[in-house]
Amino acid sequence: MKIKRITTVEGLDALKESWIQLENIKGNSTIFQSWNWNRIWCEQLIDNGRGWYLNVRVVEDNHGQVLAILPFCEQHLLLHALKITHYLGHHMSYGNDILLADANSPELAREVVNLTLNDLDSRTIIHLRHLNSNSLFTKELLDRGLAYTHCPRVLIRADSNITDQSTRLGRSRRKSFRLAENRLKRKGNIKYRICAGEDFPDAFEEMIRLHKLRFASQGRATMLEDENLIFLRLAASKLSEEKLSEIIELRLGDKILASALMARYEDRYYFIQGGFDPDYSRFSPMRLLLTETMRRGFDELNCGVYDTGPGYEKYKYDWKHFVDTNYFACSSGPGLYAKLLARIYHILFLKNLPPIP
Repeated sequence: MKIKRITTVEGLDALKESWIQLENIKGNSTIFQSWNWNRIWCEQLIDNGRGWYLNVRVVEDNHGQVLAILPFCEQHLLLHALKITHYLGHHMSYGNDILLADANSPELAREVVNLTLNDLDSRTIIHLRHLNSNSLFTKELLDRGLAYTHCPRVLIRADSNITDQSTRLGRSRRKSFRLAENRLKRKGNIKYRICAGEDFPDAFEEMIRLHKLRFASQGRATMLEDENLIFLRLAASKLSEEKLSEIIELRLGDKILASALMARYEDRYYFIQGGFDPDYSRFSPMRLLLTETMRRGFDELNCGVYDTGPGYEKYKYDWKHFVDTNYFACSSGPGLYAKLLARIYHILFLKNLPPIP
């Protein structure tokens, strides 16, 4: 086996066919490993003058057959004295992994990890966030003591015995859910609207407006700025064209109270982003809306898992759920300099993580 690096967008485009072949292997990827997700991110990342560089690794056998694709990029700091390897789109992805020609081969995952670590130089740190717990690549890093707990990931499984998704709420939560719903109904007609196709662009902008309004009301900063926002707008629009993403709104008459960007990939329904009007927070609009998105995901789209993403928000634990774990990996190339910087970076990363409710 050998490893090579792709450092140009042109080189990446030449890899598209192989990437999609690996992406389509069952059990090999989530929406965050898809070609579209990563290729669109490159448009916002590369050559932006902020020290980000494309650095996808490709593992091949001796005949040039692609065995693995590692969707990486590099951040150069301190006048290129320090290079940090990240996943492409790591700020917006919460189930990161590599692509393997055999998704069920621990031996292949082991060799890929060996090649990846041996490929690091004395100025490079590898820092991979939100690693998928089901990945053989992640498990190999855990076995070597190179991966650590990042955050919980809150998931909800389909249950054919449940016909009313609000029953997943605990007794007190369910009671407050009904009270909020009834109070809102007394104010007017409430309805849920699915926005796709030509309705999607305007609905996306309204979702972003509500997202920022909610964060501002709480005195919090949002990551949906600059290239992150541009990327999400482009990626969501592309997925919408392929009927893989949609926005669901909660409306009171013509007024939009809450909005959620959802994505479907294989048997999962992902909650990507959302927002609500804080003036209506007493009516629990986000809880009402997410309960409706669960109904749609399970009953209409026949998804097996509803993925709420990282468990940093308390409301995600309201429904009967199970908790998976996202991991992060932090390692370095050879030499005391790289190892010391990796240790410092590790400590600072943990220090800046949001609290878990």
